[in-house]
Parts: sequence; structure tokens; C-alpha cells
Amino acid sequence: MSCILGVDPGLNATGWGILEIDTNSQAHLHWGTIRPPNAERSVRLLAIRDAVDDVISRYAPDVLAIERPFNHRNVRTAIALGQAQAAAMLAAATHGLSVHEYPPRTVKETVAGDGSASKSAISQALISRLGLTSLDASADAADALAIAYCHHLMTPAGINVVS
Repeated sequence: MSCILGVDPGLNATGWGILEIDTNSQAHLHWGTIRPPNAERSVRLLAIRDAVDDVISRYAPDVLAIERPFNHRNVRTAIALGQAQAAAMLAAATHGLSVHEYPPRTVKETVAGDGSASKSAISQALISRLGLTSLDASADAADALAIAYCHHLMTPAGINVVS
């Protein structure tokens, strides 16, 4: 069974999604949203790192797939997203997990077939492609599941790609 942790980083809300694919290509999903306290940035980043660490301890994923921050017009936003990403990556490194980064456009193209797909289109693609009846995840958690599914689709079975 392959177990992938997808993370959609953010200082206000970090989505996480576990995608387990068994030998029959049956998908098992778990997800959630990390909402750090309204505190100074270092405390928020520690909360993200600790929460991702807890998810890793609970589900024992094989790998972490994370959204790579894209170029923002607002430098402060880009820095904040990069810091949230780093907090999640530190948790993965603590557990010896390899980390794979995917740009948002690649995730959307891989999962929904459209590099500019909306959040609802991503959720609908996940429902369809994974044979679900519904997906009641937050937008952040659904994005994290999409990142995990993107990694699954882009990684040949049994090969651990280093990125």
C-alpha cells in the first residue's frame, strides 16, 4: 500500500490530506485543516510543524507532497507561504520522509486536466477519479488531497523519486 501525505501550506490554514492506495487501486482518505493560533509568526509556524508531525506519527506516510509557493505579486504573502511550507517540511525531515514539491498549476493540470481549474473543479475531479460519492473536506484539505493524488499519478509505482 502506498501512503502519501499532501500538504497545502498557509499561515492561517494549512490543509493536509492522506491518500492511501492499496494493491487493488482502492483509495482510503483522511484529511484535516490546521488552524494555528492567532499569535506571532514563530508560534504559528511551530503549531504547523507540530500538527504535521502529529499527522505523520498517526498515519505513517511514505512521503510528503507539498505545494510549491508560486510567484506572488505580494512579497510578504510569498514569504509567509514559504515559511509555512518550511514548517511542514521540517516535520517530514524529522521523520525521514522525502519531500516532493509541485507547483499549483501542475497539480491542477494533473488532477483536473486544466492548469487553471477552480477549487470546486479540483474537488469534483477527485470525487470522479477516486470513485467517491462526495468530499466534505475544507478547500485547504481538498487541495492537500489533490497534491497527494498528483504525486501518486506522477510517481511510477514503487519508485521513490527525489525532488
